[in-house]
Amino acid sequence: MKKDMKEWFAEQDFNTESLPSGHRNRFLDKRDAICDMEELKDKIVPLVPVNFNQTTEDKKVITLTPWFKWSLAVGLAVLIGFSGLNLVTPSPADSGLSSVSPQMAQAEDFFTNTIRQELEKLNKEQSPDTERIIADTKMALNKLEVGYTSIKADFKINNDSKTVIAAMIQNFQNRIDLLELALEQIEQLKNFKEQENEHII
Repeated sequence: MKKDMKEWFAEQDFNTESLPSGHRNRFLDKRDAICDMEELKDKIVPLVPVNFNQTTEDKKVITLTPWFKWSLAVGLAVLIGFSGLNLVTPSPADSGLSSVSPQMAQAEDFFTNTIRQELEKLNKEQSPDTERIIADTKMALNKLEVGYTSIKADFKINNDSKTVIAAMIQNFQNRIDLLELALEQIEQLKNFKEQENEHII
């Protein structure tokens, strides 16, 4: 760009009036400075330090390359995905059924492992067609997890109550039933899509 401007100005004939002394040198210095700045702008992304004394006219906008924008978007999506998985996984019971007896501890381990396995199956079925079923299921699981937390709080107060223990077991069973129902719905949806595709062909 600098060479193009120099060549263009060299080809022009602007000698219509006499100019003050040093005018040509000042002009050439300004032109060279602007050309140098333009070349630097093309090579680097400008980062402007924050100056609180600047007016809005003096502030410059930091431009981001499309590659950088996409990498930020992907990074955020991965972060949100991992945090979403951690929200639904059941936490180990600190004062749950395992504190009642060894048999209850085995039952709690069984329920927890079954829920974890069913949740992994559900996550593997993720697709645009099953997105709503999975999202609704995870939201219902979160509600059941909140309910289980309140049942555990009751259990801390009254750990001999058979109704509280039964409620804890029922909550685990409800979560397993919910996951199995969601997997059945996804399977039915797949079968429906396959039948629909067969009729089209």
